[in-house]
Amino acid sequence: MLRGKRILVVVIGIFLIGLGFGQVGCAGGYPSHFGWVHFLPTVGGYAPAGKADTPVSFKEAVTFTYVPLEDDSYDYIIPLGNVGPPGHTFPSDHIYFVLKDGSYPVVAPASGVITEIVNWTQSDWSYQDYELHIKHTDTFETYFYHMSGIADWILSITGEIESESQITVNIPVAAGQEVGRAEKQPGGSVCLDWGAINYEITLNFIHPETYGEGVNVHTVCPLDYLNETLKQQAYAKVWRTGDPPGGKIDYDLPGRLSGNWFMEGSPPGVWDCSTQLAFVYYVYNASQMIVSVGGNFLAPLPIGVFNATGPDFGSVSADNGTVTYHLVGEYPDNIKGQIYTLIVQVVGDERIRVEAFEGYQEGKSFTDKAVYYNRIGPYGPGEDYGETFILDLAILNQLTSYSQQRSLIVFGVAGGVIAVLAAALTLVMFRGRH
Repeated sequence: MLRGKRILVVVIGIFLIGLGFGQVGCAGGYPSHFGWVHFLPTVGGYAPAGKADTPVSFKEAVTFTYVPLEDDSYDYIIPLGNVGPPGHTFPSDHIYFVLKDGSYPVVAPASGVITEIVNWTQSDWSYQDYELHIKHTDTFETYFYHMSGIADWILSITGEIESESQITVNIPVAAGQEVGRAEKQPGGSVCLDWGAINYEITLNFIHPETYGEGVNVHTVCPLDYLNETLKQQAYAKVWRTGDPPGGKIDYDLPGRLSGNWFMEGSPPGVWDCSTQLAFVYYVYNASQMIVSVGGNFLAPLPIGVFNATGPDFGSVSADNGTVTYHLVGEYPDNIKGQIYTLIVQVVGDERIRVEAFEGYQEGKSFTDKAVYYNRIGPYGPGEDYGETFILDLAILNQLTSYSQQRSLIVFGVAGGVIAVLAAALTLVMFRGRH
């Protein structure tokens, strides 16, 4: 029996490793990939991230006393709600500084603790791409995407951060202290992304509990937390007409067409942008309706963003029957100006039927090519494959703590299940021989 126990221990180890590598990124422009997670010892005399013994007063309200970039380092700011399928089929949960040429320091907007750094850089890229998170209070944090480098003083603590890897740290940072660099990345981003999360706020999605980490349902506009002087200066460079000036990402309305939709039959536990469809409003003009298409399931309608004319999304319900929208391609450039017709029917409080046709057409009816969408995200009501299940296993919580649009993928779990079944079968055979 000793031999059987040894086999079981080995296979369970394989199971844990298989789950640990079941990670996938689905962020704008990022390919899916795997990478080792590097564990760091306690740094700077502080306990690991998430523990006590930090320099932050976790009961104080957050006020930013610094804009992360100097005013002359960027041309303008794109507020919350930008769409760019497939990676950002739904309105994006962070803002963008559109950078000028040059390399610029990125500073912490307020004091806090750096908790996570990700190096997204791949071996064949000609540029560096980093992500960094700062915890300001127990319920408030900020993050940066697409930094071109990490500050030297941070690297002196962490050591070099390998490509395609993530580290969890606990490094105190002061307001205005440099944390990295930003510059246009040839072949990559021309922006610095800045996001803020306030866990005391939950946005008005129909089923926020089903989003996992695909879109953060606690998103707030970081500009709103600047002191009054800085807020006025920053908003002067925001490109947007309409309210709210900092943008919006939660357009869901009960029983209405407006907002985010997931294709029925999508695989659970996977944030798959190709199954997403959004009836929302233009980030630069709050009155312009747009349709954001993440996949090719509505062919001939391609992946992209389309200006829409027709009844206002917020007014369309089951009482309207079949509704027609005429679409004109806006993004990407290869579909710009292309014309399509979309017919939509709200068939329940949380279900729609959709079909697309080429060109400008009237009086179209649904065929067997119609596709159904609903409001249920990939993690299902009451189920959070990316958080609840993994948090039950502490080691897996460490192995899977990506911070940008990530989830546990099917083959990681499948590999683990197969390993356990193999162990059980081996033990049965071993017992049969003895």
